[in-house]
Amino acid sequence: MLQKLSYFNLILAIVYLLLYLKSGTFNSTAGIFVIIVFSWLCMRSYQLDNYKWKIWHYLTGLWSLCFIGTIIYGIFNIVAPAIEYSFISNDTLSYLIVGVVFSVSVLIHIGIYFSMNYSSSK
Repeated sequence: MLQKLSYFNLILAIVYLLLYLKSGTFNSTAGIFVIIVFSWLCMRSYQLDNYKWKIWHYLTGLWSLCFIGTIIYGIFNIVAPAIEYSFISNDTLSYLIVGVVFSVSVLIHIGIYFSMNYSSSK
């Protein structure tokens, strides 16, 4: 499951980059790159059957959480006015769907990978 989730996150990161990142700031571009690196590290750990984290895992995992936090913050800032004005466009709705699926999948990915690291260190 971890390997499939890594591939899924890689695909969603590329989709998010291509569809919704029209004017990339450093935080958004680096955030997507870090999620790609974290997924690669996870797949490499799966291939080697070694889930012990090193400093790179912690750094990319923390930065991924920070980036997903900004995506979730943006989603809330979009949903609140949409509810207030009772209007949401198709573009906004597709962004919200991709953003929510991307955020949830990355959070689940980090949680599963961290739990495997924790169980392998015991």
